[in-house]
Amino acid sequence: MLVIALGVLFATMVAIGIACLFNPLFAVAWPVLTLLFLPTWSSLQIVSGRQGDAPRHALDEWEIQQRNDARSVGLSVTQSLVFIVAIFLIFTSSVQWNVERLPYSGGLLALTAMLIGACTPAMILSWTNPDPDPIDSEEFDL
Repeated sequence: MLVIALGVLFATMVAIGIACLFNPLFAVAWPVLTLLFLPTWSSLQIVSGRQGDAPRHALDEWEIQQRNDARSVGLSVTQSLVFIVAIFLIFTSSVQWNVERLPYSGGLLALTAMLIGACTPAMILSWTNPDPDPIDSEEFDL
């Protein structure tokens, strides 16, 4: 559920970044999205056991392999999204259209691209790892 919530927040951040190109009043929504993002991201990190950015000595071999694979995907996502933002900035600045709002809009899109890439490993690990077995948790109930 947290992964889906982050996906919705990121899609909304992209929409706000593009909308700011047409109307600067949309920028008011950005702090609200940030206030929603922070607890959602923190909750995902807690629920996933911070495996996406855990130090090597805190994980076993299987978890290290999973973490490294997720980090590799996260890097690819970051590179691809920032490339798209760069192409967007190059195109929109070359057509002399809404140039006065372009830096802010481009900044929001670049920041969103970096956030998506940084969150991707934890999102992948949370989505692909199975939920804990309820029978195992009963052992600790008193």
